[in-house]
Amino acid sequence: MDDADKSDSRIEDAVSDGVKAAQRIAEAIPAGNPGDCDGCGEWSGRLVDGYCAPCRDKYARFFR
Repeated sequence: MDDADKSDSRIEDAVSDGVKAAQRIAEAIPAGNPGDCDGCGEWSGRLVDGYCAPCRDKYARFFR
């Protein structure tokens, strides 16, 4: 096996590790539910712990 073959294997491993890391991060994103926001009272298609995205950003609410 020459250096080019070893390099291909290392690249494939690095890409695979990156994909797995992205999948772990995506799995941690809460699903959310539609409804009226507890912060602003407006309807939103995705509430996380009762708050819409603008209210979570505005009030620095982090849900993990």
